[in-house]
Amino acid sequence: MRKRCSRKWSLVAFKHNLQLCWIKAIEIFKLCSTPASIISPAPFFAISLFLVSNEININNFSIFFSGIVVSLFSSFGSNLWNHCNDIKEDTAQGKKTILTQDISIQRIALFTAILFYLTSILIVFYLSIEIKRPIYIYFLIWSLTTWWYSDNIILKKITGFRLKDHYITELITYGVAWPMYTLSLWLIFSDLNINGLILSVAFFFFGISLLLLKDLKDISGDRKAGLKTLGVVFSPSRLIRFSSILMVFYFIIMLNPLTISVFGKANLILLVPFIYFLKNTYMPMSKKNWKLEIRDIKVIRGIGYSSFASIIFIGLRGFY
Repeated sequence: MRKRCSRKWSLVAFKHNLQLCWIKAIEIFKLCSTPASIISPAPFFAISLFLVSNEININNFSIFFSGIVVSLFSSFGSNLWNHCNDIKEDTAQGKKTILTQDISIQRIALFTAILFYLTSILIVFYLSIEIKRPIYIYFLIWSLTTWWYSDNIILKKITGFRLKDHYITELITYGVAWPMYTLSLWLIFSDLNINGLILSVAFFFFGISLLLLKDLKDISGDRKAGLKTLGVVFSPSRLIRFSSILMVFYFIIMLNPLTISVFGKANLILLVPFIYFLKNTYMPMSKKNWKLEIRDIKVIRGIGYSSFASIIFIGLRGFY
């Protein structure tokens, strides 16, 4: 009787521990996908680059799948690594995550982030050898900049600072990371050509535009942590203004005559999100001299909606 009871309680304890592990795994995965973007948890960016590369055929399915895996694993690693190094800032902002509430999970999350980084790097090295393209060069640059951007644990102790702590190094990070990431994925799908270079320049402006928006929601936590980020140093109105101007540059690069001659007239489909952006964000804000009010939240979201839509349209034009 005692043996039966002991087995029963052991089984109950096992199920309980299994449920706890599952819950923690889900919470870690949520952090891997936070903040949600065009890269993850749905790899819209990688899919669009593949479609626009004009390499759509059944024989390239393995390449397509490899690009998706690299995109997701690298994004998961970067996001989780950022959360692991931002526990102090997240606590200051009152954010409740599994890392701020459960100290025991922090090492597991740290190991998982490193594993995602290393796995994506190894896959990229394999692809570089297999398809004979220098993907690893651009991807390693992206890996180093994004790692250092968040790193409070290793590189900050060596150099005395991390790239995320100051607005100048923030701009440098995004200015380097977005073009390098774009070229890394592009080289998985296609050769290095004028198409890939145009996209890398366009997403330089795209990435910095979104950086300015990102820092808006982190102002209080960054200020409490003593950081000199864009949101702390510059007013929200100036950030919205510069973000909008950079988004205009992004659309101009994607819609100028040179780009149209390279990608074809199908690229004119990007006029749809561009006109939406001008009508719903740029023009209303410029008319009021970029003075930001609480009711302007819908106007600000117009930048996000138009940028996301542009990625979808870039992919769709690959069918024409």
